[in-house]
Amino acid sequence: MEIKKFLWNYLNDVKPLKMSEEEFLNYRYLDNHLDSFEIIQFIMAIEEEFGIKLEPEDTESEEFRTIGGLIEIIKRKL
Repeated sequence: MEIKKFLWNYLNDVKPLKMSEEEFLNYRYLDNHLDSFEIIQFIMAIEEEFGIKLEPEDTESEEFRTIGGLIEIIKRKL
């Protein structure tokens, strides 16, 4: 599945997203979309879907905080 589509579908299932595609790429989903438990579930779902391992340096980075940055992290891991 396309990375952006997977992320959109996952986050939209948690809480409806009302934004454009461009807004989604810049969306800081950690700020108000997921609680701490949901973040762990999100990371596990990404790892399972794409067969990758997100390391602490990935998840603690500024890049991880936006959808566009997260997509880039996933692409590098593939």
